[in-house]
Amino acid sequence: QNKEHNSSMRGGLESQSLSQSENNPLCTKSILTGSATLCLCVSCRDSCQRGWRLMYILTAFHRCSEVMKPFLLKFLQDASENPGMAYQGIAKASEQNLKRTFQYGGRAQYPNTMELKAMLAGRSSKRQLFLLPGGIERHLKIKTCSVALDVIEELCFEMGLQRLEALDEYAVFLVTHKGNGN
Repeated sequence: QNKEHNSSMRGGLESQSLSQSENNPLCTKSILTGSATLCLCVSCRDSCQRGWRLMYILTAFHRCSEVMKPFLLKFLQDASENPGMAYQGIAKASEQNLKRTFQYGGRAQYPNTMELKAMLAGRSSKRQLFLLPGGIERHLKIKTCSVALDVIEELCFEMGLQRLEALDEYAVFLVTHKGNGN
């Protein structure tokens, strides 16, 4: 029963995010430009922006239902391919999140307070330090839905290793300072 409740809750959040980012009920002044509706009122733009940020977070952390998936994917594809769309970038990022969530199962760890605040402020990536053999340091851009394979692919590309077989030769290890008194 708890699982059903959580699934229903996620469906409600997805629906709310869709309506808030597309046909926003707060909008009182909008114009139609081509196939896009642009809002002219500040309160609606803020609400739309929050709706899109919620969509970004939901698509990164939760698998939507199989029933909702085609509708949500179509909505995100239409929004990201529409040149007049005000939130084209975050729509594309949400579409990528959704695809990666279905491919890899979504993030296992929920965001900490600092990461959540960053996402709500519109920041979805960070520079992460990677230590390579020989003391070489590399900073890579890590996004909300990045996986270890992304890091390996980028590092192999930087080293000029384009063959898929090369990816199997590398791994990522996590170094922490827990237990060191640091």
